[in-house]
Amino acid sequence: MYRAVMEHYEKATVILKAAAVADYRPKAEAREKIKKDKGLSGIELTRNPDIIAAIGTKKRKSILVGFAMETQDLLANARQKLLKKNMDMIVANSLREKGAGFETDTNIITIIDRNGKTIALEKMTKIDAAHRILDHVKILSRKKGVRVKP
Repeated sequence: MYRAVMEHYEKATVILKAAAVADYRPKAEAREKIKKDKGLSGIELTRNPDIIAAIGTKKRKSILVGFAMETQDLLANARQKLLKKNMDMIVANSLREKGAGFETDTNIITIIDRNGKTIALEKMTKIDAAHRILDHVKILSRKKGVRVKP
């Protein structure tokens, strides 16, 4: 995924990056099937490349949007991620709030932009949340002078 994104990101005016598929992967690949009777004492992991951080170091005029799903210090962690990874906007949501996160058709999000503007939204469907995110992307695109095709 990293190679594909890095190969094409320069063509995009808006880049919305959902959460990483996995922050870590097994360090070594087994050449053969691991048999149950041989046991498995553990799996050593290595960190996957951070795609949004890599784009953030290279982006020019495009709008970079990321997501932060947290279990504690939601807004502080989201703001830190926004700045550290050079995003223009981050969508924060908590795994602790009922009706937010996974396994539900609703979400409770807070949109934060680079200028510090914070928009806390009530519980809504994920489709409505997506529309609100895109509405804010349109506002940012006008401010940055980025032409977004409808």
